[in-house]
Amino acid sequence: MSLISVPFLFFLLILLIIYYRVHENSQWKVLLLFSLGFYFLANPVCIIFLMISVFSTFFLMRDPVISHLRLTVFINLGLLIFFRYGIHFGIHDITVPLGMSFYTFMTLGYALDCYNKKTEPCGNLLHYALYISYFPQITQGPIGTWKGMIGELTRPHPYSSANIKEGGYRIIKGLFNKLVIAGRLSFYVDTVFTSPKGYGGLTLITAVFFYAIELYADFSGYMDIACGISRMLDIKLAENFNRPYLSRNIQEYWRRWHITLNDWFREQLMLPAVTSNWNRKASRALGKLFPKAKKGTLRTVFPLILVWITTGIWHGAEAVYIGWGIYFAIVMLLSVCTMSVMKKVRKAIGWNDANPAIKVFQTLRTFLIVCTGEVMFRAESLSDAFTIYKNIFTATRINPSEIAAALVPFGNGNQAAASILIIGMLIAGLFITELKKEHDPEAFTGHRYLYAGFLLTVTILFGVSGQSNFMYQSF
Repeated sequence: MSLISVPFLFFLLILLIIYYRVHENSQWKVLLLFSLGFYFLANPVCIIFLMISVFSTFFLMRDPVISHLRLTVFINLGLLIFFRYGIHFGIHDITVPLGMSFYTFMTLGYALDCYNKKTEPCGNLLHYALYISYFPQITQGPIGTWKGMIGELTRPHPYSSANIKEGGYRIIKGLFNKLVIAGRLSFYVDTVFTSPKGYGGLTLITAVFFYAIELYADFSGYMDIACGISRMLDIKLAENFNRPYLSRNIQEYWRRWHITLNDWFREQLMLPAVTSNWNRKASRALGKLFPKAKKGTLRTVFPLILVWITTGIWHGAEAVYIGWGIYFAIVMLLSVCTMSVMKKVRKAIGWNDANPAIKVFQTLRTFLIVCTGEVMFRAESLSDAFTIYKNIFTATRINPSEIAAALVPFGNGNQAAASILIIGMLIAGLFITELKKEHDPEAFTGHRYLYAGFLLTVTILFGVSGQSNFMYQSF
């Protein structure tokens, strides 16, 4: 059952009625029942594997010794590897359980936190089951921590009409981003990326730009819907996006994009790797090759490579995802390793980060770096990705015939003209909104119900029907 389907609308309505009619101390039980029901309706068989993760992690980590941690990791990662990568080992006709990647992160995060004594083991199986299965976040996150979520899920939640209104407004905004912006852009992006050899450089540049916007609108749209549902339930979820395309450097971008996933990798993989014995030995060996390099920089080299290759593999075992991970590992390493040098250069030339022109330059530079990497993320194969790169650099012309060719994926004649006009207005509106809220978080909140009515009307008129899945559900 999709969060953007009509059946889900009735599911949510029934939940809200029951949730606010039972005693406040029993609301978490209603949430657990409906969360498991949501997962069962999505795929009855897959709830078995969710329960394996829940039961094994809960009982093993009640005594968080190293042997139990290893067995917990083996069970949870074993299931994930089997379903996500089994096809690469000759296992066919298997369906990845809904949200398995995301709830596996949560089970492993809980297990590691228990083992490292960052949190006390849970004493209530049903509380732990609710934490893992909470339905708004199980599909695509955000990846909440046990310590940060369990109190929020199980505390009393008094009814508030303000929560219903604010949550509804955010759901409408999410539907607009998903069905209108991402939905409209997907036609162009899918057409071009399916067979990139047949298109010129200008068309490919347009498709890459559109994909960047589509990916953001799709994923942030889901998060708006998930957080909106939770707001209706008086539950605060962690935010996952903070206007990433306004970032001025690549480190800032990854602090703003999919925030909870990056927090997980930093806390559970990056920091332990930095302080590990193997990394100390490796960084000392690297220091002999680069004696003038700072020790702090050297100690981040191998953990960065590990994190980004792991991130690529997490998205998929295909070469495009691994190539994507390697690309960002290189970009991040270059950024970290040249930081001190660039600081001296900026000081020498009188570089002023507060200059508006420099701000624009840095933002566009970061967006270009991101878009270059996202080509591999979206391409059907590495061969297609290299074709796109090659044609962009060798076959880009700006003339009437190339501009006309770039409109072809939209359709012909008036259809193409209308599509480009609508999409241009949507992207401009999205950019203006994001830019305004970057400087004023309260922008567009004074008349939010008027905005909600406008967004809902536009979604009904221009939204793409029949879309049931979000892009990150495949991960």
